[in-house]
Amino acid sequence: MLVVTPVRHWWAYIVAAYFTSVILDVLAGFSISAMLFIVAGIVEVLIAAVGVRRFADGLRAFDSLRNLVVYLVVAVVLAPSISAFVAAFVGAGAGYWFHWRIWFLTEALAFLMLAPAILTWIGAARTGRWSTSRARLIEAGVIVCGSLAVSLWVFFSPPALGGSFPVLIYLPMPFLLWAAVRFGPLGVNTVLLMVALLAISGTVQGRGPFATSGLAETVLSVQLFLIVVSLPVMFLAAMIAERRARTNALRESEARFRSMADTAPVLIWMSGPDKFATFLSKPWLDFTGRALEQELGDGWAEGVHPDDRERCLATYADAFDARREFTMEYRLRRHDGEYRWVSDKGVPRLAPDGTFLGYIGCVDDISERKLAEAETVQFRERLAHLVRVHTVGEMSAALAHEITQPLGAIENYALAARRRMGEAPPDLARVDELLDKLIGQAMRAGDVVTRMRGMVQRHDPEPKEFDAMRAVGQCVDMVKMDCDLRDIRIELKAVEALPRVVADEIHLQQVMLNLLRNAMEAVERPEPNVSKVITVEVGLDGPDKMRVQVADRGAGIAEGDLQRVFESFYSTKPNGLGVGLAICRKLIEAHGGALWASHNPGGGAVFCFTLPTASSTG
Repeated sequence: MLVVTPVRHWWAYIVAAYFTSVILDVLAGFSISAMLFIVAGIVEVLIAAVGVRRFADGLRAFDSLRNLVVYLVVAVVLAPSISAFVAAFVGAGAGYWFHWRIWFLTEALAFLMLAPAILTWIGAARTGRWSTSRARLIEAGVIVCGSLAVSLWVFFSPPALGGSFPVLIYLPMPFLLWAAVRFGPLGVNTVLLMVALLAISGTVQGRGPFATSGLAETVLSVQLFLIVVSLPVMFLAAMIAERRARTNALRESEARFRSMADTAPVLIWMSGPDKFATFLSKPWLDFTGRALEQELGDGWAEGVHPDDRERCLATYADAFDARREFTMEYRLRRHDGEYRWVSDKGVPRLAPDGTFLGYIGCVDDISERKLAEAETVQFRERLAHLVRVHTVGEMSAALAHEITQPLGAIENYALAARRRMGEAPPDLARVDELLDKLIGQAMRAGDVVTRMRGMVQRHDPEPKEFDAMRAVGQCVDMVKMDCDLRDIRIELKAVEALPRVVADEIHLQQVMLNLLRNAMEAVERPEPNVSKVITVEVGLDGPDKMRVQVADRGAGIAEGDLQRVFESFYSTKPNGLGVGLAICRKLIEAHGGALWASHNPGGGAVFCFTLPTASSTG
């Protein structure tokens, strides 16, 4: 009972078990031998209880070979042998080992016959194994009645003449084997206890095959007989119980797998080591519209598209022979006759000992993905075409943009020089100055042509360190005369000691001129309350960035158009903002800067861009 009760209650059970013995021994004088027997018994049950609970899995001590061996070693051998060393002191001198043997065999037989039956009964009551079918109850009754009848015949028959040992003593073995095979440890331990009780009872009454010799030999014969008979059938019952447990676990696992496979959103299959399919889930059968018998073996391949079948089977066979995972795509015929693209992934199945069992795989319908991939390829082809067209348009826009600026400046200087020549008297010094600027713009147009040639050849200009303030000032000077002619006031504000920047100077001037031209167009539009003032501010935006701001007092830009003016290279309006600003932003960002637009608090628009200074670029 100690095996199934909490340790904190053991003392109570021990006291209850030995209370009567102690009382009787006290009344009889409580001799040394009685005290030794009580101590030996307590030591024995404690060793057996601790060992069985901790190392033999308690009530499951007879359900596996490992637990049974531990039980036999601890409870049948170790505990009785240790307690026998204490109890044998009852017989002093030459009788010590005789008493040790008598105690050991007696206690070992009790742990071999009585304890297993009690533990299996308690285990059956706790796990509900008493509940069974009527057929099983009838079968159990036949085994009990048969073994009882045979045991009564064998062990209560008159003693054999001449002291012979009849073979009839092994007649209970068939019933023991029957109980072990059909009912496991519970059945065999119950029948063993019944056989042991009848064998001992018949021998005590002087009947049966063991009542033909002296008392010591008779007791030893009964003990050895019961030990020899019980051990094989107990091992057999443990092996059968262990195998039955594994079979049940495997059956439950297979049932869970089949339930999962039949409810999974993918098609699941299994094959044996012969490459033939052994299982296909319900979704697979629903998908193909075929019966399981049609799909088993290699029948599943009949649904594969003829153009994919050979490749599919070759991939499967190669992976199977190499015992490696595989993934393949093929078309599988659906129940409505439509071929659907599927992705099939298989992995090898291995037993715990590494034995190859076959493959398990899952199939997923990827028709939508394949359709999306095809549409993506078409989209990329169309996009590549649009990019090519866009690149040509960008080149055309950039060429027109960059050539127009110096040509416009040349035109302005030529017209101004012509007006000066028409004055009386002509201001020749001013004319020479205008002609110098005209020549400078002509050279700038040549630089633009050279740069466009490099752009066509995909040779990017090399950024250099230069004075940004000087470059901005030159741009302001380029448009100043045109502003004077249009009655536009332009103001340049700058902080002193601006750091140098690293960029392409021509690119900076292209951006600056574009912003100035846009500002001039904005303030020239016939809008009410428009002031013809353009303000250019150059300063720092933090410790490592230069900031340039061009603000006008024109009509401004609508709230929704602040970002849209940068989104396209092309404009629907003649001389609109779209072409230049898109190119400008691209040029500024190429040099690590940023370009944006905002509303001018005093009316109009503000365009700002930043560029990294020379110190920040190292």
